[in-house]
Amino acid sequence: MGMSVGPSSGGSGGSPMVDINTTPLVDVMLVLLIIFMITAPLLAHKVRINLPQQSTDPADKSKIEQKRLELRDLGGAVEIRLNNDPISQDMLFTEFREVGRKVKDDQPEYKLEADETVPYSALANILAAAKRSRVERIGFDNLATPTSAQEGPPPG
Repeated sequence: MGMSVGPSSGGSGGSPMVDINTTPLVDVMLVLLIIFMITAPLLAHKVRINLPQQSTDPADKSKIEQKRLELRDLGGAVEIRLNNDPISQDMLFTEFREVGRKVKDDQPEYKLEADETVPYSALANILAAAKRSRVERIGFDNLATPTSAQEGPPPG
């Protein structure tokens, strides 16, 4: 880079320098380019899963086994219940693998229920495990708010 210190003619009647320094502009643009290059792939990450479609035939619903999967936040730990029985995440993933080996018509339908205090990562892990295991029938039943018993006494 060069630097201009004034007119080389030695006279004092030179005109002021009116050039714009573009170096800071180029630096800012390069930093923004790097930030966008790093964050763009992170925004495109998705977990694809086929959610069950609502059937119009009531006879179809009666043939499918229903399993209720509940997630509750217990102050930092997430409790998982399958049909009201506590189950560990590893046991749930093992069940998903067993169910995934069956054809779609023989698979049960999982209804996932979670309150708003359950971290998204817990839901994402379960949905991703179901997708990896080829579980075809999993959906959301009721994403409810915590019950009044879990919230504590009412103000007053």
